[in-house]
Amino acid sequence: VIAPAHHRRIQAGILSWGQDMDNQHNPFQCNLGYQVSLSGKGEWNKKADYVGKAALEKMRDELRAGKKPYKLQLVGLELGGKPIEEYAPDFWLISNEGGGDPVGFITSPWYHPEKKQNIAMGYVPFDGTLNSNGFPKGKIGTKYKVHLPEKYSDTPGTPVDAVVVDIPFKESYNANTREVVKG
Repeated sequence: VIAPAHHRRIQAGILSWGQDMDNQHNPFQCNLGYQVSLSGKGEWNKKADYVGKAALEKMRDELRAGKKPYKLQLVGLELGGKPIEEYAPDFWLISNEGGGDPVGFITSPWYHPEKKQNIAMGYVPFDGTLNSNGFPKGKIGTKYKVHLPEKYSDTPGTPVDAVVVDIPFKESYNANTREVVKG
């Protein structure tokens, strides 16, 4: 049973395998780049070999050179609409602020009772933004439109506004490694 804790998982930015990430995603793409370093401090002096090391180092070099080795980046979003208080059985599409064709998708939406609004994790086009430790992140404040099901839409058929925010959505009482290195 995950539903009672679903909103807490999302507000803490805890990923769900199969929902927020799968074997098609790399650690950088879903905000787990800090895990590539054993110490979790964001440095790249790991001497040991491991499966995928060469590919991840190549990706790291591309990121540092300003290239985009993948198309979509997992971000936090605050969005409009009616309170989402049920598990989303499908991915909902994201368009640019001006509308048009989908550019990404929502993975885990939920209503945040303290913020009194919907929050979500979702994949949007990676724009090359890196945090102070050199790890990819979404550009805070970027605006999108989210195509919600009628049940949650303010006006059926009309996408709601969404804005990129930091993950986790709520500051922790005891910061974990991800929060310490997010920079």
